[in-house]
Amino acid sequence: MSAGLRRALGVYNCILVVVVAALFPVWVVFFVLRPRFRRGLACRLGIGWPTRVADEVLWAHAASVGEVEGLAPLVRRWSQAHPAAQILFTSLTETGVATAARLLPAADARLAPLDLPGLPARLVHRLRPTLFLFSENELWPNLLAAMARESIPTVQVSGRLSAGAARLLGRVPRFTAVLLACVSRFLLQSNADRDRLLSLGVAEPRLFVTGSLKGSGERPSAPAALASLASHELIVAGSTHPGEEEILLDAIRALRQTHADLLWLLAPRHPERFAEVAGLLAQCGIPFVRRTELRGARLGPDIRIVLLDTVGELAGCYGLARVAFVGGSLVPIGGHNLLEPARFGVPIVTGQHLQNVEVLAERLTATGALRRAANAVELAAEIEHFLHLPAEAGVADAARSVAAESTSALEDTWRALEHPKLAGAFA
Repeated sequence: MSAGLRRALGVYNCILVVVVAALFPVWVVFFVLRPRFRRGLACRLGIGWPTRVADEVLWAHAASVGEVEGLAPLVRRWSQAHPAAQILFTSLTETGVATAARLLPAADARLAPLDLPGLPARLVHRLRPTLFLFSENELWPNLLAAMARESIPTVQVSGRLSAGAARLLGRVPRFTAVLLACVSRFLLQSNADRDRLLSLGVAEPRLFVTGSLKGSGERPSAPAALASLASHELIVAGSTHPGEEEILLDAIRALRQTHADLLWLLAPRHPERFAEVAGLLAQCGIPFVRRTELRGARLGPDIRIVLLDTVGELAGCYGLARVAFVGGSLVPIGGHNLLEPARFGVPIVTGQHLQNVEVLAERLTATGALRRAANAVELAAEIEHFLHLPAEAGVADAARSVAAESTSALEDTWRALEHPKLAGAFA
């Protein structure tokens, strides 16, 4: 390990220890009161992790469900090219792990280790992966430093760096330089991401613009139990966060004045919020039913909202929609996967907070397939705009064309992995 990396890690870990110590009482309360915080703790602490049992080992990592779904086709292709390889796939969330296990049955899917001093280093030394692939902006200093210490090639896939994150990293140039030096190659979503990394001192030969892998897998189908929703004028509101459901309910009430027959499918982002959102819907006075209560039963004539309280069905349900709302955008989360509705040709309404998907949002906005709202009044107006838009307006084709551009990212990413300039880093 270089002296610069050692110093940077020392500062990072000192700050990390102070933060952990300061928040320790809060975490104890959560640990006692919230069972989900206890689940998987042993795995996050590196207990029961695998050792190397094959000549080649791929460690792939993605934050949560959407990122896992994007990275999985690339991992599958790598596995087909290296059939005897051992595959480890980690995620930050339980739903991400479940998704990885479903999409890649041969992989060892588990929760990612905490980025605590010494913990990733022990696991990396034990597994000694041939290659580490990580998705989007999962730049964990101790984990990347452990890879660098063991001379393991690391590749950022579907990489992105927002303007705000670039400014923040620019304020700590020495730390940023040694952190980014731990990454062998950056396979990025856009030229804007490339330019920001160049401004932070990353050498041009390490940068490849290959696009986002989200949407690169097969287009999913809606579950059979929900196929009948296609006979309704359906609005799918997906990946919602706290504070967004209240805005959506205000928009639903406003639209009921002119579109009394609209049906809504509401899908909270996190499973632990299903009960909370069900309680909110029970208070709002609009008849609703939980998806888990249907199971083949017919939708009641008065039902206006279906609460999607299952995991893994949202992407296919966008194909049934007349209009889609993609959450994490009315509140400052940064937005979620816009390709899921776009690949079905479904027009999209979002909030204003789209820094996580800014390039794709700009493309969809330019074609007229995406409109943005800041509040319930604007949200209702933008949905109504799409409801009244004639089919010949070409919005569906525009959305599909943007999605088609993004699906080529898998081929571009695979070619970049095989590129001589990149392959030389793995020798």
